Amino acid sequence: MIILVLLLVVFGLSIQILMIDTHKRNILKKYYIALNVALYIEAFATIFFIFSIYFKGPNYLNLVLEYLIFISMGIFFLIIVKILKSNLKKRNILVFLVSILGVGLVMIFGNQMEKALTQFLLLGIMLVRLIIVDFRKVYPSKYIKSTVYLLFITETVRFITEGFITSDLLYHTFTDTWVSAFSFVLRALSMVFIIILHDQLSINKNLAKTLDVQSSAKLLSQVFDQNPNVVILTNMKRQIIYANNQTINLTGYSEEELIGSTPSLLKSDLTPRETYIELNKALKESGSWVGEFINRKKNGEIFTELSKIITLKDINGIPMFHLAIKNDVTKEKAYLKELEYRSNHDDLTGLLRRQVFIQRLETSIQINDGHTHYFILMDIDEFKHINDSYGHLSGDAILVEFSDALREIFNVKAHICRFGGDEFAIYLHDYLPE
Repeated sequence: MIILVLLLVVFGLSIQILMIDTHKRNILKKYYIALNVALYIEAFATIFFIFSIYFKGPNYLNLVLEYLIFISMGIFFLIIVKILKSNLKKRNILVFLVSILGVGLVMIFGNQMEKALTQFLLLGIMLVRLIIVDFRKVYPSKYIKSTVYLLFITETVRFITEGFITSDLLYHTFTDTWVSAFSFVLRALSMVFIIILHDQLSINKNLAKTLDVQSSAKLLSQVFDQNPNVVILTNMKRQIIYANNQTINLTGYSEEELIGSTPSLLKSDLTPRETYIELNKALKESGSWVGEFINRKKNGEIFTELSKIITLKDINGIPMFHLAIKNDVTKEKAYLKELEYRSNHDDLTGLLRRQVFIQRLETSIQINDGHTHYFILMDIDEFKHINDSYGHLSGDAILVEFSDALREIFNVKAHICRFGGDEFAIYLHDYLPE
């Protein structure tokens, strides 16, 4: 029988250790320490209590171990109201002290009182514990509110169970060790509820309302999976641990090829080295960076990504992941480049426009003060006659051919411009004329 009882305790202890350890990153450090302290006090007391009952240890030892369990319950209850952000700090501490001192007095003087009075006092202590709970408090979602109620129901049943054990120790011979194991398993259930509450109460209150219709994990999955942008999540070693469908569609790599690799898989060696230096510096200093990568798809195609990368931290401020949200801007970049080219170059000849040419000339003269500068202005003789005799299409063809000839001749350090009509201008500096 004792083996089965101890297995129940070990089962409850395992659940709680795993819950705390798994959610360590999502629990404030002070709560993490407090939860562990309360857990191991109660686990130690429960196991020794069961052995003491089984081997018929002295009753005073059993009462001391039971009192340790009550102390652990009190600490756990304080953690609960802290996580629920109760503002009644003084009342909480007062109720904790009254509960612990009250149970202690019952255990010390219980033998000298009537059983009914002892049970009445334990019931009163349980009710005192409940007055620190503000049941009028409005929670962000029905899901959170229901979890709060389930948590307090579980803790109330646990207190009643421990009160029953205390009463039996004082007035009868307690032998039902499975009751103590049952109480410890209830504690595991309370731990599950408190971890859930800690997670859900940290969510934005408006987003928390969605918990009534959909789980936060499912919602997060949909936000990432259905995002029109590339979404990549890496660990702190820069290994990809998640890539959404858009990433797979854009890069051509399968999920199996992406997961476990690093973003350097997409490297084209066309991104300036300075970009990566700035990225690492920004992530280290501010935790976020915005910039562009020139990457390569699996089929070899080059594309440009506008990327925003942020560092995700846990509740204690320790970096956990890098989240990259990227947008393929290859077409936009090409369009802007084309737009810039058209704004600077003549539509027919592709030579510089007059205003751009003059601006470059003035700037170059200011910068290259010690150089020799050359300016050439020319036109095409009898160009009006060509237009009148052979038509404007032929005239345009002459302009294009003449522009190509100028490019071929002045192909070094030369700014060539269609100055207007059939006029052309060339500007050179630091150049040996031929």
